[in-house]
Amino acid sequence: MQATKKYAETINKNTEVTFYPTITKVLNAIGQECELGIIPIENTLDGYVQVVLDLLAQTDLQIIYELVIPIQFSFIGNTLDMSDIKKIYVQFKTQGQCYNFLEQFTSTKIITTESNGESFKEVKRGILGEAAIIPKYILNIKNKFPFNIENVTDSEDNETRFIILSKDAANYDINKCYKTSIVIMDAIDNKPGVLSKILNEFSSRNINLTSVISRPTKRALGKYYFFIDIEGHYAVEKNIKRAIEKISENNIVKILGSYPLI
Repeated sequence: MQATKKYAETINKNTEVTFYPTITKVLNAIGQECELGIIPIENTLDGYVQVVLDLLAQTDLQIIYELVIPIQFSFIGNTLDMSDIKKIYVQFKTQGQCYNFLEQFTSTKIITTESNGESFKEVKRGILGEAAIIPKYILNIKNKFPFNIENVTDSEDNETRFIILSKDAANYDINKCYKTSIVIMDAIDNKPGVLSKILNEFSSRNINLTSVISRPTKRALGKYYFFIDIEGHYAVEKNIKRAIEKISENNIVKILGSYPLI
């Protein structure tokens, strides 16, 4: 919700918003039921959203913007005493951002949800003894609950990076700074030092990489995708284009998009 609001305020004030229950459903809706999709990809405390990396490797969608949102979480419950809480609903990535708080619940059932909205929906039913961890802004604008703790996040500096996806690539704006994301789908020359050779194509051209992360291909042990974020625009900056062309000689490379930060 916060990411969508920032996009609407900055890029398109006439944005019509539709919420989907899972990240997969968001991606499936783009180009069918909606023009764009906004999903989280990385968090300060809990790292990358692994399912998003897997989906990006499979989709033909383009990243057209990214935005970073400060995130804090609140605890709400249908009880007057924390000791009476029997169930806590919490989104799968939110758990890692509120790990220290959740550690105190040794006999309480932690139920993992697909979204913070789902967690809020469950506790809103008002069933005695049920609780949830939700984004702090929901506590500030929504209903009152018998029990709440305003902030249960492990760090005051917690942030989440979101990406905005489209069927079409972003138009280039000379006044903006860009980032390019790629994924090395398969290393044809599957020998020791493959990743080092890939990275050297960038370093030898003084190209700055902001992130390098691996994910298993799920086809065999020891087989990985490499996701790389690069400072600059692939189509505009010749050094980046040449580096990727060189890497493509021995690897399958997919361009996920060149995009600015909102």
